[in-house]
Amino acid sequence: MRLRDLLSSEEAQAPADLCLLRLLRLPGGERDLDRPVLGTVTIDLPDPGRFVSPGDLVLSGLAWHRQHRHDRHDTTADPSDAFVRVLVEAGAVALGAGEARFGHVPDDLVEACARYGLPLLAVGVEVPFASVTEYVARGRTEERIGGLAALVDRHRRFSTDRQAGAGADALLELLLAELDLRAHILSPTGRQIAGARPPLPEKTASALAGRFLAAERAGERAPHRTVARGTAFSLFPVRSGTPEGDAAPGAALTDWLIAVEADSADWNDERVDLLDRLARLVAVERAGRDTDRTMRRRAAERLLALVGSAAAGEGGQALLEEEEAAARLTAEAAGATGATGAVGADGAEDQGGPGGPGGRLRWQAVSARLDPKGVHGFPVAASVRDLLEEVLLHPRCLGPDAGPRMAVTAAGDGAEAVAFVLVGADGRLTPDAVVRVAGGSLPRGLRAGERLAFGVSDPVGGAAELRHALAQARNARQVAAPSEAVAACGPDDLAAHVMSLLPLIPAEVRREFSRRLLAPLTDYDRRYRSDLVPTLRSFLEHDGSWARCGEALHLHVNSLRYRISRIEALTGRNLSRLEDKMDFAAALRMC
Repeated sequence: MRLRDLLSSEEAQAPADLCLLRLLRLPGGERDLDRPVLGTVTIDLPDPGRFVSPGDLVLSGLAWHRQHRHDRHDTTADPSDAFVRVLVEAGAVALGAGEARFGHVPDDLVEACARYGLPLLAVGVEVPFASVTEYVARGRTEERIGGLAALVDRHRRFSTDRQAGAGADALLELLLAELDLRAHILSPTGRQIAGARPPLPEKTASALAGRFLAAERAGERAPHRTVARGTAFSLFPVRSGTPEGDAAPGAALTDWLIAVEADSADWNDERVDLLDRLARLVAVERAGRDTDRTMRRRAAERLLALVGSAAAGEGGQALLEEEEAAARLTAEAAGATGATGAVGADGAEDQGGPGGPGGRLRWQAVSARLDPKGVHGFPVAASVRDLLEEVLLHPRCLGPDAGPRMAVTAAGDGAEAVAFVLVGADGRLTPDAVVRVAGGSLPRGLRAGERLAFGVSDPVGGAAELRHALAQARNARQVAAPSEAVAACGPDDLAAHVMSLLPLIPAEVRREFSRRLLAPLTDYDRRYRSDLVPTLRSFLEHDGSWARCGEALHLHVNSLRYRISRIEALTGRNLSRLEDKMDFAAALRMC
């Protein structure tokens, strides 16, 4: 902002009362009107020096001034002379003298400003100092936004090959310094990629990511406003659909977000536009990160194909190539991570991790599947792959150095993604860690009927065992809790109960078994409006106890015995035999 802007009544943003500002002295001529005004300070002390910064417009109500005439040839006892001299030495751009006290600006102050070359404005009685201060502050903010916007545009052109988050981190620091904003770039799982320090608490970050996904799913217009831990946040999407980040709103579960600690309802359009452009810049940098990850994705695709070939019995050549591909990934991961450890089941770092002192590396396979439909119009395969990567990149899963130690690719029918990850001799990826990360925010981004399931294998020692690990991960994923929107399962869950193996049976076989065994009972219930199927379910849930089952159903034991005998007669089974009880339990579980 220039000094002339304060004297123009044509400024659209200026309060009407600023028209009452009058120029009394302009010692340097017209060129003084182009002096930049960097801020304002209100002073009524006789010695204002320590409060004034270069570029300040000083506003004074003249409480320090004594209204009497001094010898114009002797300025040593002149308070106006001393006041103005200190302002000039401090770098003040101009003095705005209030007329409220004397009804005018004293002549000795006018003469002192002329003597020292300081522009002097008369601030009328009707002009609050606050109006001048707010106008200057607003002008400075708009200038800063314009400068930041230009910086964003310049940075955007040269940052396509930058590592994701590096440039965005620098811009967020600039926002913090220039606009007093704290901002954080978060993944859809709440992982902090860049931003202010200290980082957000993990639960807060996950809650913000969940709020963002829910708002995107509902088609709300960004920025999305919310409150977390008593702080207002505005959430800006970082689109993952195209290199420029210009995908349609609400498009993907894999979008990042910028969480700004402010309520955007108080912002002007320029500030909102700045954050939108920053989001597009971060999208470009994310695309650069994805480019870096392409080689590992291709390696995972090749390794998955070789594992499938070896499993199909295509000979030793496929197994040899599989071992070579796995060895190459292992060497790259060990070189990239140095002595950093893996993360154990409790989330603590394991110093026996890649390159660490604890021993050799081991492999784990992870299978993820999104059912039953695509994610908000995006290709399913790419979405599930990117989702699995985002989950595994969270520090809770594989630690802070996860990137080089995992290779992820789309698999199967396109709704599945597979990851091969490296862990230390004593560390491992656990289903609990996966479900804690994925289950925090992602359920809020799933549409009705969508379900995200993960399966995690045991660690294996070599490439020859990868096909076993992959089969184990896929089997575990199939038995992951079907009632949960996001679920994860591991080998321990496969061995927990025989019923957990039912999902491994082909769906058509399960349905046919259940239909043939229970059809006589369902037909009878439908024809006579009876409750044989609920009675059977309750009888098995109460371990065949007549008393407890009768109490739960509010039936006399004799009535319960009649129903059970009717069940046995219709099906030809005997509920006193263990085999028949297990068949009925399995049929009820699969129906």
